Parts: sequence; structure tokens; C-alpha cells
Amino acid sequence: MTFVAENVRARRQAAGLNQKGLAEASGVSLRMIGAIEGGTTSASTATLDRIGMALDATLAELVTDPALPRSTVVDQLGWTGEQGGTGTLRWSVAVRREVDAWEWRLEPGDRYQAAPDPDGWHVMLFVLEGELTLELDSGPVFIRQDGYLLASNQPHAFANRGESVVRFYRCTGW
Repeated sequence: MTFVAENVRARRQAAGLNQKGLAEASGVSLRMIGAIEGGTTSASTATLDRIGMALDATLAELVTDPALPRSTVVDQLGWTGEQGGTGTLRWSVAVRREVDAWEWRLEPGDRYQAAPDPDGWHVMLFVLEGELTLELDSGPVFIRQDGYLLASNQPHAFANRGESVVRFYRCTGW
């Protein structure tokens, strides 16, 4: 969470708040606000969400490099559990209206041809089982139990070229 301190400080100042004002607006202690801005603590995602709501900022806007494009691969560790678990913010997509989440199941040989979406649309793919082939004009992308972020304003298709079922989630935002 390299950029958290500078992002929180910059957004707080832009909002015309001092640290005490942000603490009151967010319900986060003044001591925690100071530690976050000083870079001496790693805040939970719940704490950053509360700060973000007070500053009209998303979690992704607080943790990513502000120079990156708004819809981007983030891959920032956001939580570490006492037993070794982790929570990683993989991607952030700027949406104007909504995000749709679809659960897909492709049998061997199934193929879905998608039409290009308008500029600004993105698809997030999360493969749960099998190997999904994402067919693009630039060539196929093979996704196996992982995720992929696609600017979907290009021709693309989802295919199962394997011999077992492919299960995945497709989240579309614009």
C-alpha cells in the first residue's frame, strides 16, 4: 500500500479538512489518521473504506499510484491474516453506471462470441475451474484458475477448447 499515505493526505487537503476533521467525518480515530498519513501503519480495508467515503474516494483511489489510468491492474496486498491469509486488490475499473456479474459454464467445445463493447467498458474474468480460452484478434489468452482484465471494446470470444467443464465469472462494467 505504497501510495496510501500520500493519497489520503492529498485528498484530505483537497477537501479542506485537517486530520481532526477527517477523523470526525470518517469515524476513524485521529491517531489512526495520523499514522496512516505518516506511513507508520497498515490500515484495514474497512478503515480505508470509511476514510474513502468521507473523502468521496474509492479504495482503489486510495491505494494506487495516482498517475496510473483509472481502469487498471492494481495487484496491491490489502490484508494479511494472522494465519497467513491474504486479500489482494487485483483490479479497479471506473464505472459510470453499474457492474454486471455473470456466472458462466462452458462445456467442452462451447464458444460464446461477444460483440465489442463501447469505449470505456471492461470485463473482469475469474476462472474457477478448467481453462478458459479468451479469443482476441491479437491471439488467444489461456486463463486457468486466475483472473484477467480486458478492455472489451474489441472483438472477443470465450471458448472451452479443453475436455472438461470451464466455470468462470464475467463482470462487466462501464
